[in-house]
Amino acid sequence: MTSSDPGSTVKIGLPNVDADSAVGRHLRVLHDGGGSGMESPTARPDPALPPITWLLTEASSHTSTRTLIRDLSALLTDRGLPLTRVTCFVRTLHPQTSGSSVVWLRDRPDPRSLRILRGMEDTPAFQASPMPLIFEGAAAIRRRLDLPEQELDFPVLADLRDMGATDYVAMPLAFSDGMINFMTWATDRPGGFSTEELTVLWDLLPALALRIEVIEQRDLTRQLLEVYLGRQTGRRVLAGAIARGETAAMRAAVWYSDIKDFTVLSDKLPRQDIIDLLNGFLEAADQAFEERGGEILKFLGDGMLAIFPAEGPVDREADRAACAAAIGAARDTVQLVRALNRRRLKQDKPVVDFGIALHIGEVGYGNIGGLERLDFTVIGPAVNLASRIEGLTRNLGVRVLASAEFASAADETLTAMGRHPVKGLERPVEVFAPSDLL
Repeated sequence: MTSSDPGSTVKIGLPNVDADSAVGRHLRVLHDGGGSGMESPTARPDPALPPITWLLTEASSHTSTRTLIRDLSALLTDRGLPLTRVTCFVRTLHPQTSGSSVVWLRDRPDPRSLRILRGMEDTPAFQASPMPLIFEGAAAIRRRLDLPEQELDFPVLADLRDMGATDYVAMPLAFSDGMINFMTWATDRPGGFSTEELTVLWDLLPALALRIEVIEQRDLTRQLLEVYLGRQTGRRVLAGAIARGETAAMRAAVWYSDIKDFTVLSDKLPRQDIIDLLNGFLEAADQAFEERGGEILKFLGDGMLAIFPAEGPVDREADRAACAAAIGAARDTVQLVRALNRRRLKQDKPVVDFGIALHIGEVGYGNIGGLERLDFTVIGPAVNLASRIEGLTRNLGVRVLASAEFASAADETLTAMGRHPVKGLERPVEVFAPSDLL
């Protein structure tokens, strides 16, 4: 999802940002302020409460920075502060994003939340904003926008003045680990902020930083667990499923895939070229899984183990749904990798060839490992069979192979590819392939 429809703008302390611009491509809307999906209590804070008291008491029920800024801005305006715009930018340790921003406007009190993708900090628009100065240690930045002699040294200031703003202040928001984030406050009242009002905003920063740090650390833990473990697995770990040896029986469609001739390619290509090839394939598979509800459990070098849970009662309908999702993801992956290979050929790079094995059965899902290092994964004969079937894709010259159990459960007719011996099993295994992928 991009920041907005083409032609619209997003203001986060940067100049107007078109969704298709270099900066716009580094923004992703998390919540558009549409008035739904509220993550925290919706009762407006009691204006009799001093903001610092509210932050240290009632605000503890908030689980998102977006709703915290929403209610804090409402409280401040109810207590007479003439706010027209408030933004909060928080930096984060995340593999895809460098931070997130919340934008509150008086005429749109349900704030917009934006994720800042990595790379935006290198854009000219970011460098021309007040953010680098705050990050480098500036105590605060204030610009009176109603004074003709005021230099508009940041592009965002011209935008704000066009909106009718008369005063703009950016303040650092320091976390306990030394990380500097920032808040900005703007008003359209003639004469700007008073000294007393600026003192109120400045004095609440420590309590605000404390509350936001708790929220962001909790959210970062969730995000990192989902990125590194998978969405479903990450949630299970956060819910307390962390004991070693604790597993649960689960029926699922099992996916095992592998890049063909990866060892040969690794010997021939520079390390970065191999990483780019591997990332391209895994990104395609990941996109297919996201859209089909699958769960990638682990990357095994150039291989991948994943599941599509057969949710609900143990019956044919649940199996059919899991198989449909798995085979749909396989088709999507084939199409996405074909597009990837076309791009790689134009760049005179080797293409990606791969095999996918699909099986359905019961697996053990849970924590396995040593005393200090655990792995949340699936084990069992169903997993072993899927990995063995994947090896047959090379011999049969196909991209996708399914077990007899999968073919029986699937809601479509697959083409029989014969019986073949596999390592570790006494009897040959019958395998099938989607006819459109032969």
